[in-house]
Amino acid sequence: MATATESSSPTPSFPETRTLWISDRLSEGEAGLILANGHVMSSYLQPLVTYCRALGLHTSIRGDPQEIVQGFFATRLSNTEYLKSWLGSGLRLRQWLRNGLHHFVHELRRDDAGQANATDSLDEIASTTKRSEDEFERAWALSALEQAMKETIANLERRGKRAEWDIFWMHHVDGHAYSVIAERHQMTAAQAAQRSFAVAGQVRNALYGILRKDGALTSEIGVEVAAMMEVLHEHGS
Repeated sequence: MATATESSSPTPSFPETRTLWISDRLSEGEAGLILANGHVMSSYLQPLVTYCRALGLHTSIRGDPQEIVQGFFATRLSNTEYLKSWLGSGLRLRQWLRNGLHHFVHELRRDDAGQANATDSLDEIASTTKRSEDEFERAWALSALEQAMKETIANLERRGKRAEWDIFWMHHVDGHAYSVIAERHQMTAAQAAQRSFAVAGQVRNALYGILRKDGALTSEIGVEVAAMMEVLHEHGS
């Protein structure tokens, strides 16, 4: 069961549904829970590992960051109430999981009789630094972008339009002019621009879906997607 800190917030009255996808999955029973858990593990494993390492949470229990996060998932997601508690927390899913990881590490310290400092306060080992939060957010953005790109590429390949991804990447990430791209792909610069714009729209739509699963309001998504597309540009340069 989730800890009091993780689930004590009252259920807010949102003007729109923030958590529809996961809520729908949880209503589908065991099969839906497996899908929801799979999404959580694939989307948040690496960001949480990055956060655990940046903040030094693993040093207090002398563990490997990836194994710690996997253990956190195993204990929390095996409980059907864990994600249900998040639905009423008012937190973004990544914030809920980040808080949960702190509690999990605290539990490991408390339960480890061999740790001389097992009774130290959580604040002593888990006071959040700006740098570690920034690293977590960047890792999460890159994870979300990777998912969105895979989804877009798969969609293009199903439609026999894989080359359009290359056009998008050459312009938005590698920084090539449309005239150069057009010559390589034997089309006009206007055609290259049109195809690149269409793919960028597909990536944004995929990111919208990912952000909704994280609990974002529609009013928040546009700004976040713009920031994440900037991360994509920086990552490719």
